[in-house]
Amino acid sequence: MEIPSIFLNRILVEAAKKNASNLHIAVGSIPVMRIDDQLVAMSQEGIVSADLVAKIVDSFLTDEEKVRLQESRELKIVKTFAGSFRFRVNVYFQKDLPSLSFNSIPSAPKSISELKLPAAINNLIKSDSGLFIVAGPQLSGKTATSAAIIEEINKSMNKRIVTLEDPIEYQFVSKKSIIEQRQAGRDMKSIIDGVDYCLNEDVDAVCIGEVKKDFDSAVPDILNLASGNAFVIFEINTDSSIRVLERMLSALKGSMSQEAARYSLADILTGVIVQKLVPRVGGGMVLAHEMLLVNPAMKSLIREGRIYQIESIMQTSRREGMVSMEKSLEELARAGEIKENFRVNLT
Repeated sequence: MEIPSIFLNRILVEAAKKNASNLHIAVGSIPVMRIDDQLVAMSQEGIVSADLVAKIVDSFLTDEEKVRLQESRELKIVKTFAGSFRFRVNVYFQKDLPSLSFNSIPSAPKSISELKLPAAINNLIKSDSGLFIVAGPQLSGKTATSAAIIEEINKSMNKRIVTLEDPIEYQFVSKKSIIEQRQAGRDMKSIIDGVDYCLNEDVDAVCIGEVKKDFDSAVPDILNLASGNAFVIFEINTDSSIRVLERMLSALKGSMSQEAARYSLADILTGVIVQKLVPRVGGGMVLAHEMLLVNPAMKSLIREGRIYQIESIMQTSRREGMVSMEKSLEELARAGEIKENFRVNLT
């Protein structure tokens, strides 16, 4: 039988060579890659046995991670394999058998221009305070966008930056700024505890990864942090600017009146980017995005609770850098980057 660690390294290297975004290993199946949003079986490999998966898991988890896995039945970590390939790894159980999912992490963050993010972001990050939300479904590149923003601040400004993550994905090297990266469950009990730490510390910019648990409890402190202490980047798993605002306002219900919540959000929020990765004509993926900027007209809509009218403001504020998802997809289709029928299906 092949040594489990050698088997794993081989298929991960193969997935990396083919630019696969994900690799899935489940008992009773052939390993499967996701390439350009399509699942592709690694047909040269055999069906994976329960014994092999168990030994693979045992080969790279620490003793502490094994205990956490047995207690929670799921574990999300970041590991380096084959010397240089970094992956976000999800170890979980199905039918009482271990399974694995690997998501590739680039070795270094790309720049704002390399990701073709809106130029308006370059102005937003100059703020000393305020909240900028990076939204999108899973595997939409939210973390890559947050990393690009952090790296731009790092190389161009003299700031103290703190990231609050679960787990830490991109690894930064301090340049003009000082960057400290804290992982929930290791460097702090939770992301909420990390936010509380930042509220009482000398920090200039904070990047907060997706809060999967206790979202409603975290939001009031995040707004408090962004209200004057620091410029905050916050990742949220949702698919439109309207839903971002709805989730934020809903989370504030327990701590203030709805009117106060609307006014607070309008005053503190600086912008929202919502992302989708779409299959590109000819192969690869291309980023479609919705960009909301909180100008005076947008502030008024949020304060008055008329958030369903924000798309009309986006349409009339194109020169400021706002764009709806529908318009972004339309422009990609017109440029020949994506298929027209794919744009119609998405919208």
